[in-house]
Amino acid sequence: MSRSGHAEDRDGKSVVVLVNCAGGRELEIVRDALTGPLETPTVLIRQDELLSTPMALDVDTGLLDIAGRRVRPAVVWVRHSSACALVAQARPPGSMTPLRAESWSGFLRQVASAATVALPGGTVAGPDQLALARGLGVRTPRTVVTNDVPAGAREVGAPTLVVKTPDFRLFEADRRNWKAYLPSVVGREAAAGGPTGAAAAAGDRPVVVQEYVAHARELRVYQLDGGICAFEVRKPDPSSLMTDPDSVTVTRVDCPRPVAEAVRTLCAAWDLRYGAFDLLVSDTGEPVFLEANPDGDWLWFERKARWHGVSFMAAVMVRELFVRNAS
Repeated sequence: MSRSGHAEDRDGKSVVVLVNCAGGRELEIVRDALTGPLETPTVLIRQDELLSTPMALDVDTGLLDIAGRRVRPAVVWVRHSSACALVAQARPPGSMTPLRAESWSGFLRQVASAATVALPGGTVAGPDQLALARGLGVRTPRTVVTNDVPAGAREVGAPTLVVKTPDFRLFEADRRNWKAYLPSVVGREAAAGGPTGAAAAAGDRPVVVQEYVAHARELRVYQLDGGICAFEVRKPDPSSLMTDPDSVTVTRVDCPRPVAEAVRTLCAAWDLRYGAFDLLVSDTGEPVFLEANPDGDWLWFERKARWHGVSFMAAVMVRELFVRNAS
């Protein structure tokens, strides 16, 4: 566990609490900026510290005791805190039992609810996002979730399909097993006759079978409490990020206005302060929403693009939320 160490960071004082329950250094970068140039009292709890750090939340006062130090969480940002993620990401493997993981997940939800402001915000996740986005006037691909890919392909009815297992990297920590979960683009006839990759392995679990949408651009867009950062992503295959990252190019771009409007519309409807959005842009400039990840990483995209604006904006976002709500 790390803390700011500022003299004004005293017992019972308001602080930012960051909790990282999986890999990635995103919240470490935010912590460093907050406790450095932004001079914001901050506590960071890493995944490997959960089991060894005494913690208690007083539900009446909202005070959080961390290893004997009582603080008031003004802003809390918890990443990847589902029980399944805690089990999968535990080190050493097997050290987090299902009961222990569910208990920690519930505790972290309670800490977030005790804070004045909790990040990422809204809880809409999974394919439900697509139906809600369509209801808000944002175009989405035709999608079926099924463990019968041929039947799903017939239901979608598109000539070309994408078959994928969302977020599999979070829940399957062993890269040697990734091959069975990699997203694939297949024709409808191929899907009906015996698909490969993620489609072939779908008999034991539901997967997403989705219409392939022809597009001019693919964008990764970050929304940070109203701020927008966009990257254009070019890759030879949907699985290239996992199988051949060197073949993927990422470029910092200005976010097209229709895309930014779509992202802000969804975030407002879902009360989402932070989210990583994947969208396509059609030849006519229309945005096509694919998914929003409220725990989405950003450092990999920054490194590929050699531009670190998301990290800066994330730290500034937390700082501004703290200033507005610490009192």
